[in-house]
Amino acid sequence: MTDPIFRISVYDKNRQFMCQIGDPTSLEVTVRFNAVSTLTMTVPLGHKRVPELMTDGARLRVLYRGEHLISGPITADALESNGGKKDTYTITVEDDFRVLREILGWQAPANAISNQGTAEYRKIVGNAEAILKLAVTENGVTRLSVPGLTVAPSLNRGTTIPGGVAFRMHPLADLLFPAVENAGLGVTVKQDGISLVVDVYEPVLQDTKLSVKGRTLKQVGMTRTRPTASRAIIGGSGEGKARYFRSLTNTARETQYGMRAEVFVDDRQSGSDYTQLVADIAAAAADLKDANTEVKEADRALDAAKNDQSNADMAFDLAQISGNVSASSKAQTKLFAANDKVTARQADYNAAVAEKNAKQAAYDTLNGALTTTRTAYYAALDDSGTNALTENGPKNGVSITLAGSGIFKYGPGGFHVGDKVPIEVTPGLILTEVIRECTLTWVSPTHASVEPAVGEISNQPQKRVAQFLGALARRLRNQETR
Repeated sequence: MTDPIFRISVYDKNRQFMCQIGDPTSLEVTVRFNAVSTLTMTVPLGHKRVPELMTDGARLRVLYRGEHLISGPITADALESNGGKKDTYTITVEDDFRVLREILGWQAPANAISNQGTAEYRKIVGNAEAILKLAVTENGVTRLSVPGLTVAPSLNRGTTIPGGVAFRMHPLADLLFPAVENAGLGVTVKQDGISLVVDVYEPVLQDTKLSVKGRTLKQVGMTRTRPTASRAIIGGSGEGKARYFRSLTNTARETQYGMRAEVFVDDRQSGSDYTQLVADIAAAAADLKDANTEVKEADRALDAAKNDQSNADMAFDLAQISGNVSASSKAQTKLFAANDKVTARQADYNAAVAEKNAKQAAYDTLNGALTTTRTAYYAALDDSGTNALTENGPKNGVSITLAGSGIFKYGPGGFHVGDKVPIEVTPGLILTEVIRECTLTWVSPTHASVEPAVGEISNQPQKRVAQFLGALARRLRNQETR
């Protein structure tokens, strides 16, 4: 007997196995690259496993051809009944990737909520995998203790994210993407036993060229949209007249399209280290100025004490020459006092010089870090500008219909979301695009239809509206956390 192509398992809220579903009325899974995948499944209302599916906190884990496809909680259910045989029960599942949008990145994750003022931002730098896994570990595992959440050991994959990632009560997903994706990684959160494991993978370039002519595709369509911006104006940290601005221009885009169009990027979260350093340098310079003033004052006081000492010494010599014992005694007392005063003023002077030297060293240390910190700040602003120009860049969208699943199949030995695939749109025109998502639909226990979506489809109004609303929501959340 042929094994079923889908293996559907039901778990309780603690990820303990409850049962399997072997015969759904319908099943559709849309797997997305670096986004939340979804599943919709319908069974007869009289199905014996409906009670388990209706359990609060129930979850599904689905394997496709023996490979993990999706796992996550049932987030919605509905039933339709008229008392007949066609009564149905339908559930919706959201993939466990959703935890990355449910966890906030605290600015001081090791501190209590009452002590978040110790830092303006939590900035993590390095390669993409290390940043992602440290952020999840700090906030999801250690601080929030999300049930079952674990993080696979970092292998330091992915390129370095310029400027790092700075959190201030942002949902992790808001700031980690698209930076992690641009660094060359895909991210997964999979149920493994009773654990939810966060890990990354490196998408690959498929070597199979898809084309209608080559009979790997039944149909292919393409949409293209012109870029909407060629220049990014980035507003960094600071307020009012003190705010810093930087610009970034994609000259190649302007030449190619004959355009000049600007977009503003609000990037206040970058540069907190730089602005704080500038403030610290100014404070250190003021301290150094005060220390130099104190040294001058101590030096004048020491000179005055030495002058008094010299006069007292001369008066004592004259008193001794006169032979007046009483006058000599008084002069000697004044000389002793003058000597003590010189000793005290010398100590004051030495202390002032030591303090001035310490202030000078502190100033030199801070000032010595200025160039490096400023360079990192500018790089972070430029990275935000680059991301904005990418978001407002040209979009290629390719819709394809596979000619069967034998040559180009999803799953083990085939393609996965995030992979890049060359597609011959028309003879002589080959586009290499990312497989953004793939919808797998139950046809029979041993067969599923596979519909990959490639690139950015620009002729689907619902998707464009959803992308716009998602970007708007991220901007609003970013404003709220400042």
